[in-house]
Amino acid sequence: MVYLIDGFNLIYKFPDLEGLMYQGRLSDARRGLLEKLRDYMKITGDKVRIVFDGKKEKLLEIKSERVGTIDIYYSLEYSADFLIKQFIKKDLNPRMTTVVTSDKDIIRYVERFRARVKTSEEFAEQLTKTMDKWLEEQIPEKEDDNSARAACRAGG
Repeated sequence: MVYLIDGFNLIYKFPDLEGLMYQGRLSDARRGLLEKLRDYMKITGDKVRIVFDGKKEKLLEIKSERVGTIDIYYSLEYSADFLIKQFIKKDLNPRMTTVVTSDKDIIRYVERFRARVKTSEEFAEQLTKTMDKWLEEQIPEKEDDNSARAACRAGG
């Protein structure tokens, strides 16, 4: 699956990252989201392109970069909405892309090109459930203390 993500729209769906945004810690919130996406991608094998409004840093005019396997785009003088629409408009097969946003204007636009849509709330929940399940599977099951004691008494 290929995801095209409205970055700031998704950040606010994770309480820990939302808190960083309200503290004015934009870079930390963005980095936190990228870490969550990186971990999610390792489990699922999905591909991610993410678009953020504005610049990476005030004096830095970077349009795009790659962090691990995540393609990151900065809208600079445009809006992230505009870039997401352009990506879908120019995509040779937009049906293979799932746009992650809760912006109704973007949703209406990309649906015209038959791109799939997942709201940021739905995607955040999916990511959290996937990560929780994966973490749960990594923790070895503890034996019940009583059954372990009983086995020791019976066997030796």
